[in-house]
Amino acid sequence: MKLRHLFAINIFFAICFGGACTLFPHFVFSLYNIVPDEAAVWVTRLAGGSILGFATLMWFGIKTASAESRKAIVLALLVQDSIGFIASVVFQLTCKVNVFGWFSLALYGILMFAYALFLLIYPDKI
Repeated sequence: MKLRHLFAINIFFAICFGGACTLFPHFVFSLYNIVPDEAAVWVTRLAGGSILGFATLMWFGIKTASAESRKAIVLALLVQDSIGFIASVVFQLTCKVNVFGWFSLALYGILMFAYALFLLIYPDKI
């Protein structure tokens, strides 16, 4: 798989989830069977904005000719997906979350693994 294809797949999920978190946070919580308070809604909107920011980075990563820029984007996404994966594991195991929580965990895990492959195993393909 080429890095630009991974970016494109990740952009799709980032726009869908980031947009939903930003515009429809109560709906996102309902997917996980969670009743949020106002602070959780606010933080979810902030996280959604950050996810949309990462989508923008990936969009420019597809278009840039600079391998150094793409490598920086891959590193940022590896950090973000690693933290998302760890947080999802903790959240899934300690909270009363429905099966949709496993989807988030799997998505973060797959993306973390893919970016780690590009950064550590196939750096020449960045």
